Amino acid sequence: MGEKLKKLLPVIVLVPLAAGSIGYRISGEQVTNSLYAGFALYFTNPVSEAYNCWIEFARWTAPAVTMTAVLCALGSFWHRVIWWIQCRAKDSVAVYCDEGFRISFGAGTMPIYPGRAFKKGAKTQMIFLPSDAESLAFYEEHKEGLGKKPVYIGLRELDQGLLRETEHVTFFDINGSVARTLWKRICVWKRNCDALQITILGDGALAKSILDYGLLLNLYSKGQHISYHLIGSGGFYQARHPELHKCLGNMDEILYHNMEDAEIWAVIRESDLVIIADTLSADMIQAVCVNAGEGELYYYAPDGGGTASYLLTGDGKPYGRDQDIFTDENIRLGKLIESAKRLNLEYAMKYGGEKDWNRLSGFLKWSNISSADFGDVLRFLIPAGSDQEELAELEHIRWCRFHYLNNWKQGKTENGKNRDDAKKIHGSLKAYGELSEEEKDKDRAVIAAILYKKA
Repeated sequence: MGEKLKKLLPVIVLVPLAAGSIGYRISGEQVTNSLYAGFALYFTNPVSEAYNCWIEFARWTAPAVTMTAVLCALGSFWHRVIWWIQCRAKDSVAVYCDEGFRISFGAGTMPIYPGRAFKKGAKTQMIFLPSDAESLAFYEEHKEGLGKKPVYIGLRELDQGLLRETEHVTFFDINGSVARTLWKRICVWKRNCDALQITILGDGALAKSILDYGLLLNLYSKGQHISYHLIGSGGFYQARHPELHKCLGNMDEILYHNMEDAEIWAVIRESDLVIIADTLSADMIQAVCVNAGEGELYYYAPDGGGTASYLLTGDGKPYGRDQDIFTDENIRLGKLIESAKRLNLEYAMKYGGEKDWNRLSGFLKWSNISSADFGDVLRFLIPAGSDQEELAELEHIRWCRFHYLNNWKQGKTENGKNRDDAKKIHGSLKAYGELSEEEKDKDRAVIAAILYKKA
């Protein structure tokens, strides 16, 4: 309706002019004088004593049109002033989104919500439109106007690991953030459990992200045995990571099941953790509830409720609420990135490499971020009695898993170096025990930087 009204505005504005001109012409004025007299009514300045119903209509509507135009101009000017003031804040962030979407920012940040109307000036731009296609199209349309300022684009459908690098753009993996937040809440590494069975139900990107982050964070012992059962999207996941089994590095395993398989109910009954990572039918949710037994049950609920909240027993736990995921710290990863920067600098100074964080590739940035994120687990394990050599091995396992999840593989390179970034080949993607002491020292250095330098 708003767009239709905008298209009609030029016609509406000219109605008083047309009515007044007709009225003055009827009263005997010449054509040019009629037009001038009709125009003068916009400024409440009649130039003729003539009167009829056409002139009376124009005499009231013309000033109303003028006043409306003046108020619109003043309003536009006021909005420009407010926008300019907001953008002058030390940390101004423009969030392009639909009505109702909000991000939780800390003190010192000035969030601005211009809807879908692009405006220049904010120091940081965030794009969170309903679909990945809309967000990327918005970025492409306004890329020139964004200049070199930081841009964050929220994505739900596309795999961040497969996206090409785009200067000044950081892709916020919404599903990845949901998965990371979930595992940080569950804290498998604090359970002192050698064997664990985890079932993830879902066909979408969220199920994949939950498994990815589980593999990267749930590492607390060389002798642990976590069985991940992926029900629903196993075929796609397995096709995406055909060599993942080569790098698990301990007794962990991944097993794939179809949603139609009769065996899945026995798997669910035997699971310690059951995670619903998809919107399931009411019948399916009820069947999962009945079969979950004594295992912990988590269900995805971005709005905090949904069908599952009515069907599940008191043991069912919602996760992934929008208010927990769409926070400034999750999106810009301020503290985590600072830790990752310190890790990278420490490593580069000791072993060579790029010291300037801004000149690192997107992959190397995320590799350091993943390592820094794993620091929470490592810092817990030291008081729990783990020795540093075991921690170095766990860090190497995580490093291998991260590379394989990003489609790297082990092998010899043609360039004579230990790694080939273009072909995603690395010679150190092998068991910790097969590494040279020099290579092991690199993992030990990461542990030292995390534990003793607060990275």
